[in-house]
Amino acid sequence: MKKKIGISAAVLAVCALIFVGYLTFLAPKAQGGQKSVKIEVVIPSKNIDRTFQYKTDRSYVSELLDDKKSDLQAEMEDSQYGKFISGMLGVKADPAKEYFHLKVDGTDATVGVSQLPLENGKIYTFTLTSL
Repeated sequence: MKKKIGISAAVLAVCALIFVGYLTFLAPKAQGGQKSVKIEVVIPSKNIDRTFQYKTDRSYVSELLDDKKSDLQAEMEDSQYGKFISGMLGVKADPAKEYFHLKVDGTDATVGVSQLPLENGKIYTFTLTSL
C-alpha cells in the first residue's frame, strides 16, 4: 500500500513539473502595449457572422471579452482548465451538443481564452460548433 502511495505521489510530482515547465518555456507569452485585433463571432444556426475591431492594451483574450461585454455579450464559465466561452451575442451553447470553437488567424487555438495572449493584427474567431 505504501508503495502505491509513493508511486502515485511521484507521478503527481512529475506531472506538476511538466505543467510548470510548459507554462515557463512553451506557453504563449503576452505582449504589452496597444494592439489592434479583430474578434469574429460565427453562429451558423442563427445566420450570425459578425466582426468587431478593437484597439486594446489588454494582454489576454478573456480580458478583452470582459471589457467588451456590452458588444460581444460573451458569457464565460470557470473550469479546471481556465475560462471557457459558454455564450456570445446572446446565444448560449448547449453543452450537451455544441461549444464555441476558437481559432487564431484560421488555426485552432492551443490554449483557452484565459491563457491566449492578444497579438497585434490577429483575428480571433469564435464559431458555435456541434460536438
